[in-house]
Amino acid sequence: MGPPGMREIDCDVLVVGGGAAGSRAAYEAKRAHPELEVLMVVAGHFGSSGSTNLIASESLGINAPFNFIGDGDSPDVYYADMIETGAGLSDPALCRVIADEACDRINELIGLGLEFDSEGGRTVQRKLSGCTKARSLTCGGSTGREIVRVLKGGMSELGVTVREHVRAIDLVQDEKGRVQGAIALAGPEAILIRARAVILANGGAGNIFRHNVNPPSLEGDGWSMAFRAGAHLVNMEFFQVGPAVFNAPLTFIIHSHMWRLRPRLTNASGEEFLARYCPPGVTPDEVLDLKAMSYPFSVRTNAKYVDIAIFKEVMEGRGTSSGAVYFDVTHVDHETLLARAPITYNTLKKVGIDLARDRIEVGLAVQNFNGGVSIDVNGFTGIDGLYAAGEVSGGVHGADRPGGNNLIDTQVFGYRAGRAAAGRAAQVEKVGFSAGKVEQLEFRPPSENDVTVLQESANIYYSNLTIVRTGKGLQDVLDFVDRNGRTTNVVVKNRLTIGSILATAELIREESRGTHYREDFPDKNPVWGKRIAISRGEGDTPKVEIIP
Repeated sequence: MGPPGMREIDCDVLVVGGGAAGSRAAYEAKRAHPELEVLMVVAGHFGSSGSTNLIASESLGINAPFNFIGDGDSPDVYYADMIETGAGLSDPALCRVIADEACDRINELIGLGLEFDSEGGRTVQRKLSGCTKARSLTCGGSTGREIVRVLKGGMSELGVTVREHVRAIDLVQDEKGRVQGAIALAGPEAILIRARAVILANGGAGNIFRHNVNPPSLEGDGWSMAFRAGAHLVNMEFFQVGPAVFNAPLTFIIHSHMWRLRPRLTNASGEEFLARYCPPGVTPDEVLDLKAMSYPFSVRTNAKYVDIAIFKEVMEGRGTSSGAVYFDVTHVDHETLLARAPITYNTLKKVGIDLARDRIEVGLAVQNFNGGVSIDVNGFTGIDGLYAAGEVSGGVHGADRPGGNNLIDTQVFGYRAGRAAAGRAAQVEKVGFSAGKVEQLEFRPPSENDVTVLQESANIYYSNLTIVRTGKGLQDVLDFVDRNGRTTNVVVKNRLTIGSILATAELIREESRGTHYREDFPDKNPVWGKRIAISRGEGDTPKVEIIP
């Protein structure tokens, strides 16, 4: 039995999240074991919510070494790129699985009706950041949404049950620690979902930061749930932040060709500032050109000076009121903009912004996370009955990742986690819940005071956990969490838990590597070619382990 008065739902496999990873996991679980009741819960509307379904850039790629353009790509080359870009912190076993299975998973999507961009009847593959070969396939900027669309059709035919506007918020375990289901919020109501296996596929945590390009549902719930259940989280200090449009009625990333147009960057006083942040021998034009091949901030290339410059101008009070700088390409004619960046130009034009005439505000926004719940090659978390896939999982990506790898991660490990979870569910019996764990938290919407804490956390997390990190700033985050940590509201508890985990990982890593930049430790240190794993310690504080 669950907590008194809480409505209960029964299923065999529970999939949390309706993006590309969750959709693939639910589809494969049902396909592997049609006799099982597979339930997917989605925090928003299935097919349009979640980061996968967000159309916010010129293009969105998914990698696979098909070698369509004949440049010598292969699974071995792909594997080497992942290891190299991950700066020694990617799990080799997980990378090998992606390299070997990417083409099969994409061919299955094509079989479900997915059509990739082509020219002259030939599928187009492009080279993205961190890739030595052209292996990215796209459906314009809607690749993720198209993947979910075809999987949604497949799930419907198989009979997967979907419940929308249900936000899973905590896991339930029996007295032996086996995961037996989850507690979710359906509006103001808390419900208990009984399951033989649970797959976390509810993404990252962009929405815990003041500026992000993620949907509201991405608040790190999956990480908090797994952390409390006893799972390990790895590489949590590495996540992607990059330039996006601010102060406009849309969410949109500025990358790729827009930087090759040599935009004029000015602060609120009209001053061009990029040159002030470029070291001797590095020019602003060189930095802007490199930015075209490195959307997210990373210390791997000198494109980092664009992001550092924008962030510091804003943090030091020289940005616009929305926390951005001005981005001006009005020196480029209308025809060139349409030819070089048609999706960007037309998307902004629809909301009244003409890049040929209007400057825009651009700031740094959190986009995507490399770290997450540690998994094995079948998406197993090490906690009996619990699996994970997609952005919520960790180990696939290291200090950085090749562009286009996030989506293929969802398909390869969504496939594996779905099948492994269904296999487990088909072999075990449901057992009773441990009511004691359930009673530790309050499952209700945040109060007015809770909302204030959430707003304050969004500000302090953005200022101290994103582009420029320092020991003092990270300690400020930990102090904030400590001051507010007595809350029993599950939503606020999850938010504070994530802040503590991120700050701890960033504070421990005293170097700069990949997407992690410590201003007080600006150089890469070979000693830190190892992963930081975090699990639940005494008093819910993060316990740190170093993995060679």
